[in-house]
Amino acid sequence: MSHDSGAMAVDIADLQGRLDAVADPGTKEWFENYLKQAIGYRGVKTPVVARIVGEWRRERGLGRLPDGEQLGLARFLIEERLAEDKFAGILYMQKHLVRRVEPDRLLAVAEGLFGAGAFFDWSTSDWFSVRVLGPVVRRGGMEVAERIAGWRTAGNLWQRRAAIVPFRAVVRDEDYHALIEETIAALVGERERFIQTGIGWVVSDMSKSHPHVAAAVVERHFDELSAEVVRRHTRYLPGHEVYKGRKRGGDVADRTRRQD
Repeated sequence: MSHDSGAMAVDIADLQGRLDAVADPGTKEWFENYLKQAIGYRGVKTPVVARIVGEWRRERGLGRLPDGEQLGLARFLIEERLAEDKFAGILYMQKHLVRRVEPDRLLAVAEGLFGAGAFFDWSTSDWFSVRVLGPVVRRGGMEVAERIAGWRTAGNLWQRRAAIVPFRAVVRDEDYHALIEETIAALVGERERFIQTGIGWVVSDMSKSHPHVAAAVVERHFDELSAEVVRRHTRYLPGHEVYKGRKRGGDVADRTRRQD
């Protein structure tokens, strides 16, 4: 069984119709306000999207398609503008393709999606990092991890964030610590909030299993870490309160120097 572009368009339209049929204006408003209007929503909660994707795949027999064509469907959905369509494509990749399609092929699709501007808010970018890229790192090992870490020099903000966030999946494994620390060192000089909080998320997870390693990262880059990261993402470290006080003192000193 295979699909041409016309059949794919019919399948996509069918899924979008199913999503529209259960869309709720109140849910749409809540999500769009929460994301500060960064992305539009239909108004469908995530568990409902997941259920609909499963029903759609089963009822339209999409599992009989070659993996490449299923990957094309998922990519098409992620390239759509509304959040639920993107979530549908990400869920499809997570549940049906990550364990079947070769990591190199998945990463090529990921790079194409970033290059095409398919991600333009932190929510869908992080969904993709956590649900697709993290599992791909676990499956593909160090070679995949190094390719993802290489995105730290990408021109696209969300691809640079995705150079660090997927490492949450392997942060307990000491084999990846040197690469994680190298990637943080390359990114931490950026003042862009979403780069800083991406780093913070990984440091926070690392602090639960390897607090001494996480504390060393914080100390090494303390002056470059944002106050938000120190306040929110070092809370599992014994020095959390001290870090907060040091950061507040440093911020006051910086303001005083600027005034002088």
